[in-house]
Amino acid sequence: MTRLRWAIAASGWVALSTTALPAEFPLRVSVTVAFLLTCPGLAVTVWSNGGTFTSGTGRAAVLESAVLAGALSLSVSALVAEALFLGGVFTLTRALLVLALLTSVAALAPALPRATS
Repeated sequence: MTRLRWAIAASGWVALSTTALPAEFPLRVSVTVAFLLTCPGLAVTVWSNGGTFTSGTGRAAVLESAVLAGALSLSVSALVAEALFLGGVFTLTRALLVLALLTSVAALAPALPRATS
């Protein structure tokens, strides 16, 4: 396990712990937004790329992985929020709990083997 994967796994729990702060506290807002915009998708990207952030080399590969991670993060966050809303149980704490759990599972799961061509 790399430090990156452990950091991604811990990020959700850090964001969840900031919910103990007052709602208007800037640290709570910034940590939560940073987590929601990056970490769930980053965990899935690292998992699917065989344990690394990029599947290739160069700036284009890094940019591609970053855009993919952002899009996946927004998608996963929207799906979790929608499911909680439809269930009538949405709160920020519950959404962060589910996302922290999903992020940890994706970050710490054994990496998919890379395809060789």
